[in-house]
Amino acid sequence: MKTRLTLAALALAGLSFGASAATFEAQQPYQIHLVNGEKTANSITKNIHKVDLGEGKHQLAVSYTKDYSNRSELRILNGDPVIITIDVPADAELALDYTSPINYQLARQFLREQDTQLKVIDKKTGDQVPAELLIIPAPAGLNVASGIQESLAEKGMAFNGRTDAAVAAAQAKFGDAVVDADALDMLKHWWNSADKDTQRAFQIWAIQQQ
Repeated sequence: MKTRLTLAALALAGLSFGASAATFEAQQPYQIHLVNGEKTANSITKNIHKVDLGEGKHQLAVSYTKDYSNRSELRILNGDPVIITIDVPADAELALDYTSPINYQLARQFLREQDTQLKVIDKKTGDQVPAELLIIPAPAGLNVASGIQESLAEKGMAFNGRTDAAVAAAQAKFGDAVVDADALDMLKHWWNSADKDTQRAFQIWAIQQQ
């Protein structure tokens, strides 16, 4: 049965994600472009390799860039973005793990197989953490993060923040209720367009309405 939630329930569910601190690290040559559809501070002059996450479901977009140039040839490899969807345990120290290619040719092959070569581990335990990995085509233009955002939206893969735990909690408080699909889409649009302070203010407001 299709889950139906009120808009306020969705906002409430989003608060649960920040309850417990965890981290995700993508060391060089990987960099983190998006966390749950929101751009990081990653740029041409500043690479973001580590972010804080709350317990719960998250979607991250990362990509690989490394200079293999030598004196006779310019060789810079830019891998297609990898979309990682993962349920983050509380207080975990997550990191990308893989066997680093030792030369240019092996790196090219590695990038074609990122979704099978990469895994996510918890550095505290060394254990692999289940994660879904998907390669998407590299977007055109210099603004990689915006290109990834648009690509995910076009494919219907944009992060919606719903986890089984969040849905169950919202249903327990609000029960099943019909959602106006157009209104929900508009709310998502403005939510994704807002900065973090505005999102937090809206979350507080939504709770106060109950």
